[in-house]
Amino acid sequence: MIKSMTGYGLAEGDLPMGKVAVEIRSLNHKYLEISLKLPRGLFPLESRIRDLAKKGVSRGRVDVTMRIDRLSSLVPRYHLEADTNLAEEYIHLLHKLQEKFNLKGEVTLDHIAGVKEILPFLEVEEDAQLYWEEIASVTDRALQTLDESRLREGEVLLGDLKGRLEEIRKLMEEIKSRAPFVVDAYRERLRDRLRILLEGSDLDEVRFYQEVAYFADRSDISEEAIRMESHLRQFETKLREEGPVGRGLDFILQEMNREVNTIGAKANDALIAHKVIEVKGELERMREQVHNIE
Repeated sequence: MIKSMTGYGLAEGDLPMGKVAVEIRSLNHKYLEISLKLPRGLFPLESRIRDLAKKGVSRGRVDVTMRIDRLSSLVPRYHLEADTNLAEEYIHLLHKLQEKFNLKGEVTLDHIAGVKEILPFLEVEEDAQLYWEEIASVTDRALQTLDESRLREGEVLLGDLKGRLEEIRKLMEEIKSRAPFVVDAYRERLRDRLRILLEGSDLDEVRFYQEVAYFADRSDISEEAIRMESHLRQFETKLREEGPVGRGLDFILQEMNREVNTIGAKANDALIAHKVIEVKGELERMREQVHNIE
């Protein structure tokens, strides 16, 4: 089953470390590109979370956002720790200033508390690795919901592509049924022109039919039509394959477009040219859809 590169996944968990929410969004991209937005305390787990995402997604832009509520132990916590040596030096300095400049008053606790270097807020660091199993579990569930979302979108893309394949087959049958009449029409046009040009003179039938045969060979699209049908079958087969198929489908579409362009150039017929334009339109719409497939 094909997967879209566009999807959304969300998972939450009440874990020992607190409530964790993992949100994953994916968009189409030529290669795999993973962007992580993690709480500050989870930075040490970045590479491991990235590896988890790589297992679940092979192509596309993937944005992983992780949030932790304020009750979590991984949210940076702080404590106060007095620098008594600095406080002693600070008090001694104030007394020296009092004595030197004959200042009145007493050195109080307010003076000391006002110096942030004496009572600094120190961050309590915790080892994020201790919570890896819980975080991995929530991340896996988010990736699973993302995968389900991409599969649902893939089903929609699959239905659209199959419908366009049938439309292209219908148009190709119309082109092939028209092809034999192209030579007949050319033969009659050429005969009429020569009749006017020769003005009653005898027509060299041998040269005439040589020219018609040359045109028939030059405008023959049977090989292109056969290759086109082969590409259509390859495309259908690729749609049924497991795993990433987007690049393979895109390559087959390029080959289809090449065959159709050749048919349009060789056919030399207005009706066929019109059908070729319709086929190219369907191929372009398929190409837009394929660019969303993993």
